[in-house]
Amino acid sequence: MNKKSEAQYTQQIERQVKLWDMFARVVPLIFLGFSLLLICFGIINYEQAFWAAFAVFAVTAVTWWFWTIYTIRHLVNTLHRASKNLGEVREEFKKVSKDVHNLQTK
Repeated sequence: MNKKSEAQYTQQIERQVKLWDMFARVVPLIFLGFSLLLICFGIINYEQAFWAAFAVFAVTAVTWWFWTIYTIRHLVNTLHRASKNLGEVREEFKKVSKDVHNLQTK
């Protein structure tokens, strides 16, 4: 994966985190308000509101779970590549250090 696509993935994940944060703050309040209005006007009862809330919660939880697994997989892949690259840099540094040491002893 090149650097541009890595940056795009990072930006995409940051946008998604912001959306999940907004969703977690706004949707429960909207749902609660809407449910209370429907209950007050006698359109639904408490049991129907409960099951609707349960369904929304279940769909949200499953969706969030799969998104989390995808994001963690991306994070692990990124960390693995970074670790591999750092290992390569370390080896190159050892070679340069050895060459410099050899030049100094001549």
